[in-house]
Amino acid sequence: MDDVKITELLTSHDQTGLSELKRKYNRLILKVCRGILRSPEDAEECANDTLLAVWNSTLPENPDDLKAYICRIARRKAINRFHYNKAAIRNSDLLSELDECIPSGYSVEDASEKAELTAALNEWLATLDERKRRLFVERYFYMLSTKDAAKSVSMTPTAATTALLRLRKSLKEFLIERKMY
Repeated sequence: MDDVKITELLTSHDQTGLSELKRKYNRLILKVCRGILRSPEDAEECANDTLLAVWNSTLPENPDDLKAYICRIARRKAINRFHYNKAAIRNSDLLSELDECIPSGYSVEDASEKAELTAALNEWLATLDERKRRLFVERYFYMLSTKDAAKSVSMTPTAATTALLRLRKSLKEFLIERKMY
């Protein structure tokens, strides 16, 4: 079923829309959640929370954006769970890798929500070739491990680690040029 039909069903609160949404996007939602949380149980719970949030939300008018809309909700749910878990057990912070690139005083989550920084990040991503852009997004948006992100773009983990280091340096220089650092 296409996104237009799913959106229509969800807007009219037809249970078929939720079933179709889950059938079409559940694997993607779980991928986003697992990349951030690493716990299958937490990822499954966040995926269910995401489906509930989509069901209860006002959907975008443009169904072409449904996939991005769902991913954004899933990512936010997983990050919130990550912070909850971090506060409870103080596990490692994946996002610290980006600390050197993001203006001081901001966390990655806070900074990414600022429209100006988001626009600059999108502008910078547009300058990259597709492989580097995908590597960066897989690692820092979907929060996959370096190994998994490398695999998705057909790189070795070592090459991906080096490429990510160079990409973070490039991003930092880009933000400094725009006086955003």
